[in-house]
Amino acid sequence: MPLEPVPPPSPRGKTPPPKHQCSPTVPCPLRLSEVGRQYHQFPKGTFRAHFSPPALPKTVASHFAKNPPIWTWSVKAGPNEGKSFQVPTIPIACDKTAPRAVKWIVAVFHSFKAHLNPVALDTDSGRVLPAWLRLYQNNLLVHIRNQLKARLPRKDPTMCPPPSRSSLMAEVVALHAELSSLKEKLYNYISTHEACCRRSDSPANSSDEEAASEDGDPSDPQATSPPTFQLLVQRADGVSVPDPNPPNWLTTVLSRIDLPTSYTGALYSPEQLTPHLPRGATDVLKLHFRGSPPFCLVVCNDRSLHAVDSAFVDRGSISTRLSLPPDPTVPTARPR
Repeated sequence: MPLEPVPPPSPRGKTPPPKHQCSPTVPCPLRLSEVGRQYHQFPKGTFRAHFSPPALPKTVASHFAKNPPIWTWSVKAGPNEGKSFQVPTIPIACDKTAPRAVKWIVAVFHSFKAHLNPVALDTDSGRVLPAWLRLYQNNLLVHIRNQLKARLPRKDPTMCPPPSRSSLMAEVVALHAELSSLKEKLYNYISTHEACCRRSDSPANSSDEEAASEDGDPSDPQATSPPTFQLLVQRADGVSVPDPNPPNWLTTVLSRIDLPTSYTGALYSPEQLTPHLPRGATDVLKLHFRGSPPFCLVVCNDRSLHAVDSAFVDRGSISTRLSLPPDPTVPTARPR
């Protein structure tokens, strides 16, 4: 006679408990400590028609999420006399002052009772027998917990907690300081290395122009070479001498290669900002240094330069408009 195969031992050396199977004829006996842990089947013939608990409305779900249904049980005898324990349960009756969520749950119980056959009811009082009542409360408690668990948002373990307000403010202050430093560096770079503001005495420009004159087309030398100019001042005795200390903004303007030819050669440095257009004006430049109000630079027939307020210059007489980086030496610079 062949022997039956021996089942493999448990990994922990113990035989697992058998899986629970509900009886088809009698309700499963439930202890107070087992209520709400596992769903149990009702015995056959319990219902007249099929009954299933309804889905929870949002108001009911939010109420029981904050106020879980419990029953306080006090021990009156034994070693734990006087102690109270909270047991999960489902209410089956309430008064008029109860919350709407509790009234809704009580209405579900009356719907459950209306579906029962006489086998689950007491013949004298018409109440639900304790075994069926405990089974109903257990299954409805499991149903409510599953509904609440399905409504809760799932937490992503990879998500970081939101930063605090103090850390955000510190980051904003650090970014603002970094932005201010970058703006200052940008303005310094523009004022010293911008291509449109190259100076005539720059060795790098002279070498580039020599290479361009050797390899390029010599038919237009003015377009590839910076203009030459000489700033003069007139002494009290009427003798013109080179200006020993020309303003920085003026040399920046005259070093541009796209100015009219009338601004080359010997020129007399302008005096203070004048509120009127001088006589004999041949060319008018409108200059706008960033951070300072615009003004006009005028050259006259006598080769003199004049800084004029732009409010006194007609727009039709302006021949060229220039936008330049900030310069604190301009006549219209605001004091800091």
